[in-house]
Amino acid sequence: MQRNICGWAPVGGIAAAVAFLLATTPAAEQREPAGRADGVTCETVRVPMRDGVMLATDVYRPAASGRYPVIMLRTPYGLRLGQGCFAPGLSAGMAFWAEHGYVAVSQDARGTFRSEGEFRPIVQERDDGYDAVEWAAAQPWSNGRVALTGSSYMGVTQWQAALAAPPHLVAIAPGQTATDYHDHWTYVNGVFDLWFGQSWPLAFFAPDAYRRQRIAAGAAPEEAERAAEAYLAEGEGLIARKWIDTVPLRDFAGFRELAPYYYEWLAHPDYDEYWATVDVEAQWEKIMVPALVTGAWGDLFHIGSVRAFGGMRAGAGSEAARGGTMLVMTGGGGHGREGAVSYGPAGEKDLRDLQLRFYDHHVKGLSNGIDTEPRAQLFVQVPPDEGTQGDGFWIEDHVFPPTAAVTTRFNLGSGGRANSRWGDGVLDRGRPPHGPDDTYAYDPRDPVPALGGGLCCLTLGFYFRSGAQDQSTIERRDDVLVYTSAPLAEDMAVIGPVTVRLWATSTARDTDFTAKLVDVHPDGFAQNVLNRVVRARFRNGSKAPPSPIEPGRAYEYRIDLGYTASVIRAGHRVRLDVSSSEFPHLARNNNTGGDPATDGRFEVAVQTVHHDAERPSHVELSVVPAAALTGR
Repeated sequence: MQRNICGWAPVGGIAAAVAFLLATTPAAEQREPAGRADGVTCETVRVPMRDGVMLATDVYRPAASGRYPVIMLRTPYGLRLGQGCFAPGLSAGMAFWAEHGYVAVSQDARGTFRSEGEFRPIVQERDDGYDAVEWAAAQPWSNGRVALTGSSYMGVTQWQAALAAPPHLVAIAPGQTATDYHDHWTYVNGVFDLWFGQSWPLAFFAPDAYRRQRIAAGAAPEEAERAAEAYLAEGEGLIARKWIDTVPLRDFAGFRELAPYYYEWLAHPDYDEYWATVDVEAQWEKIMVPALVTGAWGDLFHIGSVRAFGGMRAGAGSEAARGGTMLVMTGGGGHGREGAVSYGPAGEKDLRDLQLRFYDHHVKGLSNGIDTEPRAQLFVQVPPDEGTQGDGFWIEDHVFPPTAAVTTRFNLGSGGRANSRWGDGVLDRGRPPHGPDDTYAYDPRDPVPALGGGLCCLTLGFYFRSGAQDQSTIERRDDVLVYTSAPLAEDMAVIGPVTVRLWATSTARDTDFTAKLVDVHPDGFAQNVLNRVVRARFRNGSKAPPSPIEPGRAYEYRIDLGYTASVIRAGHRVRLDVSSSEFPHLARNNNTGGDPATDGRFEVAVQTVHHDAERPSHVELSVVPAAALTGR
């Protein structure tokens, strides 16, 4: 089996892992190192944390002596993505900042690669981030002003450090990362993200832990690294064939020694103190520095990017943080790439230049005009009428959704047989919800397979591709309800949140409902735009206490699909797919009412979707009128 890290083209060995984060990291962090010939020097030092644990840290310094501001990257990916002075990968890319008047610091997170300690994702990063920032500020080569940088988990290390408010931190630039690790990292609206939960540790951390164990047992580093590669190859063969099918979830034993935090995640299915402590969205007021937030519309963490912008602008703890925060959303799929539909160079942006200008202004104090630019810069995706080559354009505003956005509602209706794309389900703007109920059976032994959307960190096979994919095959199933509009008479720019209000009844004591917004092209390609899930017990919100449902009783389920900036063109049709599973992306609901982590029983649930005057199921889109987009 060839490895495909987070949806990138299949390659092998270290190159696959490097492709993952280099593809999601601004160009400023991808540039080949200038090397000592250009005067940049690098040394690796050990930095003590408050408990005495030493973290390996690469320090890149400009040619001229003196005190400089600092840009710091804190990463757990040293083994897979390259750490060590001028080594290929992330650390070497930090030399760019030293060439532009900063000291660049790249640090291995606790318990990873060269650093001491035990790795506990997310929960360790607040204190360690604080200590690292204050250490950097106190060094003789530092002028005391420190900024943080990085994408994905390196965004986690930034947000967590910012929550601790170290006095010498002045700016952050988190890219493609989450801010609520219960709602859209480890869990998705209350449902365990099974594939991410298993493939993320497998792709990066378990091999590193295995290597460290072998070295501790006396193996030479080269031998230990070869053993880690063999462990990873074996895991890639087992994850889709065995691991994901293990029930109950806790019976999977593969991470008990190498990634024990996996079982911590399973032990906390509800939003409790474990998650509240690290939840950025509940603590915006603690963040005192501006953030340059970057993301991609198709990324699995795009919700975190958008919520970060809104949360910081409204609730950060200082005027500098509120006013200085910016949002840039590009096209494509982020961690999962674009998939079958490409938007080409139109959806890209020179993040290197923007990030450098952001740091120069907020860290160096330069007047370069960035403080007067629109706070939100958004790529609007325009899918094709036929084929797979799309296009798009950029818009700017100071808020998101854009000022001109209005809510447009499409109501569900049918003749009682919306099952599959050959059924009679309809979406209608002009007609109220109507028709008899639609019913399907959800059998967790035969779940609807995942296809497309934001995925990480390994993708396998036809039914588990990432990004934009043709949903037509999935829509053949009778346990997928399909509601489709008439062809649009004019372009409709959907820019903002998409929300489904679903009235449904289940025979189960707990179950899931999934919803997927689809753009049906004139040539029949059914392109997924957004998709998400709600667990019945979390119908009041993933932060609310779980509330069981009564079998046979109708409830309203709000499914926030996330955010997009996409034009559904004239002649295209709007579609909504409703079902109850997306496996193996999301762990199956067993329909028993028990905890899937400890309950291995399966029951079939009969699901009924209502769409009448008393139970008006519908989807709400944030639409920007064409007149507001003129002159783009």
